[in-house]
Amino acid sequence: MNENQSSNSEKQGSDVVLSADETSETTTTKNQSKTVPKKPKTKILPMILILLVPAVIIAICLILGQGASKTSTTPSNNIDESSINWGTYSGSTIELSSSLKITSGGIYTLSGTIADGLIEIDTDKDVKLILNGVSVTNSNGPALYVANADNVIIETVAGTTNTFTDSSVYTNWDEDVCAAIFSHDDLVLQGDGKLVVNGNHEDGIVGKDDLKVSSGTIVISAKDDGLRGRDSVYIVDGNLQITSGGDAIKSNNSEEVAKGYILIDGGTLNLSASDDGIHAETSLEINGGTISVKKSYEGLEAGKITINGGDISIVASDDGLNAAGGNDASSPNSARYQTSSGSYSININGGSIYVDSAGDGIDSNGVIYFNGGKVVVDGPANSANGAIDADGGVIYNGGTVIAVGGSGMAVAPNVSSSKYSISVFFSQTYSAGTTLSVQDSAESTILTHTSARTFSHASLSSESFKEGETYTILINGSVYTTVTLSGKTTQISSGMGGGMMEQGPSGPAGQGGARRF
Repeated sequence: MNENQSSNSEKQGSDVVLSADETSETTTTKNQSKTVPKKPKTKILPMILILLVPAVIIAICLILGQGASKTSTTPSNNIDESSINWGTYSGSTIELSSSLKITSGGIYTLSGTIADGLIEIDTDKDVKLILNGVSVTNSNGPALYVANADNVIIETVAGTTNTFTDSSVYTNWDEDVCAAIFSHDDLVLQGDGKLVVNGNHEDGIVGKDDLKVSSGTIVISAKDDGLRGRDSVYIVDGNLQITSGGDAIKSNNSEEVAKGYILIDGGTLNLSASDDGIHAETSLEINGGTISVKKSYEGLEAGKITINGGDISIVASDDGLNAAGGNDASSPNSARYQTSSGSYSININGGSIYVDSAGDGIDSNGVIYFNGGKVVVDGPANSANGAIDADGGVIYNGGTVIAVGGSGMAVAPNVSSSKYSISVFFSQTYSAGTTLSVQDSAESTILTHTSARTFSHASLSSESFKEGETYTILINGSVYTTVTLSGKTTQISSGMGGGMMEQGPSGPAGQGGARRF
């Protein structure tokens, strides 16, 4: 923290400057060291070798085992709060009434109100803040500021609400300090209580390194980004409710290849953003959880998007899922993603995904892989966008896909697809509320969807599709046409011209009647 920052925090009443050891309400638990007699040096080396060899063998086995079973393609978050030995730290209980500056590691249980001031942390150790009914408002700067620390854990107590509110204008603060809760170092949010954050200046919560959400209810309202971890964001669990003028959740390190990613393993996320719902500079991986992007410019955006599980719904005024591309200022644009379209990809391996988009439903500047799960897209009616759009091709290898929208930008599936698909160019435009269904020869319904938007084209794929089988396309229960599959994909278009499939890696597609690839 620079001198201006120091003087600024002092002006706001940092009249409580303490470490855990300096507080009268401190309870201390420290490990006691023991003196162990030294053994003769001649016995140390053989003993080390005896212990080292089996340890190395076990370690190799563990590494190989982990490599064989690991399915995640995104690096795990670097923060491991469980490895911190809190037994070596002191504990303090503090009733807040004015600004607090913490200068040593420890466990601080806080309650009370700071009407105009902040909590500041400046130490090279680990700090845990246990919030037991805290309210902090600052008229000049952040409400919680971590100038320096090893790891900072913020834990909310069950049944409590804890509120942090910053000012709309910061004076004498570095430009990068821009959030109601701001940390220069690793930050973990956890607990069973509620954390309410009002970001009036720019962002709600910012960690300049790794940011992890393990549990708790977190409600953020921010002028710009809601929750931002520069190096990474890792969400394990919790209930997040974010309303933002920028991106709701963001990781924006574009300088390091292994950084700038977001990993979501679980939790319930309700997001409303004026820009992207979730934006990762490099990669976004979702393995579970419930994610509802109720408002966004683009729903999910990253250089590489991988979805292995979860229940995801997206409303977007532009693209629903976007691997790079896009025309908003926050799009990934680092050099490593600009060299070729092969650097971008969307990989859907599982989960349930619904997209309602005015732009492209699912858009990749590289390849889109449908390998599993269920995907439903209500895409745009205009010809400048499509329900599915990929510069590098669309590959159907598994799962269920129902994507309806305009016909002008429909993309022909790649011939390397291992599963079958049908591309239907309808003879008219159908209104919102129209039900599209596909039945097999036994009149069993394989696919069905009632559209939320108008549409004139549909991309359909199912693991139930089989070569040589005849399928019936129905509109509102009435037969539209039938088709027999004899190739990986079949195009159906009206005798009046239908539409034109975009030429790509799969080659050009003709018009009129049915075309098989």
